[in-house]
Amino acid sequence: MARKSTLLIAGVVLVAAAASAYIFAKDEITAFVSSGGQSQQTADRGGQGGGGGANGRERALPVIAEYASLMDEKTVVESVGTGKSALGVSIYPAVSGEVSDVLVRAGDEVTKGQVLVILTAERERLARNLAAVQVKDAEQLLARYEQARPLGAVAASEVDTARTALAEAKIQLDQAEVDLADRTIMAPFDGIVGIPQIEAGDRVDSSTVLLTLDNIESILVDFEVAETRFDNVKPGQSLRVQTWSLPGELFTGVVESIGSRVDPESRTFSVRARVPNPNSRLLAGMSFAVYVDIEGKQYPSVPEISVLWGDGGTYVWRIVDEKVTRVPVRVVKRTGGRILIDGPVAKGDLIVVEGVLRLRPGRTVAASIRNKEEEPGVAAREGDGEGS
Repeated sequence: MARKSTLLIAGVVLVAAAASAYIFAKDEITAFVSSGGQSQQTADRGGQGGGGGANGRERALPVIAEYASLMDEKTVVESVGTGKSALGVSIYPAVSGEVSDVLVRAGDEVTKGQVLVILTAERERLARNLAAVQVKDAEQLLARYEQARPLGAVAASEVDTARTALAEAKIQLDQAEVDLADRTIMAPFDGIVGIPQIEAGDRVDSSTVLLTLDNIESILVDFEVAETRFDNVKPGQSLRVQTWSLPGELFTGVVESIGSRVDPESRTFSVRARVPNPNSRLLAGMSFAVYVDIEGKQYPSVPEISVLWGDGGTYVWRIVDEKVTRVPVRVVKRTGGRILIDGPVAKGDLIVVEGVLRLRPGRTVAASIRNKEEEPGVAAREGDGEGS
């Protein structure tokens, strides 16, 4: 029985030894076959440190590498805003009266000073004409008094009274002109007319909305941003907006103004942006998704698959003079299939992307460079979004 146990143990040891020999000889067998039959062991004996070939150099391990680039740590703050016209008013009459005529229709483009609505104005026109006659009479009376004064036919006080009467008549004429002008409603600026709320014959007063007028050459978008970003959003900063009414289209604008206080309930502050609207495709009242790019520091950027995890943390393999070095790094951010890293990696460093499993520090490699036609270090890519 003891003899059988001894034989069994000996057999297990032999099998283990054979397996170990196979594992350690795998690279040498492969090299022997690829070199046409030259013994790797013989080459090792002729080299230094057990790693040389026929010419004293280690066989280069093929890998795929890529140049490290620089990318901005860009964050996109997202919010929802409401659009309003850069100039927009609801037009009310200054006086009460009856609508005589509406000279515009919805969607008409009008210019500043163009007549929109006319109220009946017969009484005001008569009052204006009467005031004009009174001014003329007062001028004639004053002229006669001034001619007679040197002759002593008119007292100086009478001349002064005539002058006062003329001034009062002119004021009454001006008032009549204002009353008549109030019966004609004109556009205060260039814009597009909304749907008129009145028709000819309607009675209106100073609380009646006649129509709306909007200048939408640019749209103002008001939105809220979290107070944690108060120092990151500045006037003049670029942004992008998208409306659900025009899916898939992005419009660019700039931050125009920032609120002076933080809402204590929502912990947000107000921001107003101006978005050019040359084709009038955006309208007041539309809702918008707003994207504000917050620029951060620049970091080296490498492909996602080149970053490895080990006992000491994350690292990458860098190639210098055809040999690899293990470089510890810290992952800053993932974006678009790439990783921003913080560590001793510079723009243009050659980083191993594929073939990392058999690498060890100092290993000689033969690198096939991916995207070789690009200059080392590509332009910054856009970062991930962040809600407000």
